[in-house]
Amino acid sequence: MYTADHSRAGKARRFGPSPVPVLPIAALLAPILFAACAPAGSPEAPAVSVVDDSGRTVALAAPARRVFSVIPSLTESVTALDAGVLVARTRFDRAPELAHLPSLGGTIQPNLEALAGLDPDLVITWADASQRAVGERVDALGIPVYRAEVQTIADVRGHLRRLGTLLARPGRAAALVDSLDLALDGVAAAVQGRERVDVYYSVWHDPPQTTGPGTFIDQVIEHAGGRNIFSDATRSWPRVSIEAIMRRDPDALVIARHAPGAPGAPWLEGPGWRELRAVRNGRYLLVDGDLFNRPGPQVAEAARRMAHFLHGPR
Repeated sequence: MYTADHSRAGKARRFGPSPVPVLPIAALLAPILFAACAPAGSPEAPAVSVVDDSGRTVALAAPARRVFSVIPSLTESVTALDAGVLVARTRFDRAPELAHLPSLGGTIQPNLEALAGLDPDLVITWADASQRAVGERVDALGIPVYRAEVQTIADVRGHLRRLGTLLARPGRAAALVDSLDLALDGVAAAVQGRERVDVYYSVWHDPPQTTGPGTFIDQVIEHAGGRNIFSDATRSWPRVSIEAIMRRDPDALVIARHAPGAPGAPWLEGPGWRELRAVRNGRYLLVDGDLFNRPGPQVAEAARRMAHFLHGPR
């Protein structure tokens, strides 16, 4: 087995050609981000507005300074833009720099009574109709709501720009988008010309769920020099059978862990899984679900780690 936290260069080289020279993401981002760290603006900052993914205009009399997000990936975007504006977190927001904030529970039913007591001036929630209840309850409290869908890397860019507007940090947002694109381009360039590796990405294992075409994970696989074996699926996040996975018999598996310290993947020893070529060859990677399953500013780092796994270390 090959793990993200304890890479073994020798084993990685057995699985691919010569090492890929992928620069650490931090080295690519630092010059751009340093230039964008000016103060957010004066106390007389003007009103701001954007159109969110529900088609509604979010209009604020002044830039948001007290923010709560129920979408972990957008919490990470806000953190990258200006961590100081966050007034609370959910239990899924595990970044050390947010540990001091009060937790309001889960992402579907946060404690809105506690939230109201924190006097937020912006709440970020889901635009999806199946999860619109949170936004409606926040609307009833008279708190401005930004509704979002985040499915692709383009969505990550768009939300960084729009949230940058609402926080009066447009320069910082532009720098983050530029650095994201620079890092992704660097990963893609490093694997250019290499033979693509057929990849099965495990979102969940019982029942098996994976990524379909056009999602940010599908795009990460593409940037990393892989080929998503379910890129022809009709859904973004399809449930599939082990038999379907066996028929496509991927070269490599990438398996998301859903909590820090979660156990490995003992189910790979079960019927069907153990017959897969990737499992027989020990070519599977356990990854941090907080990094890989969240479409936020760190998608380039996810692509870098996947390229390292598929094509070898620097």
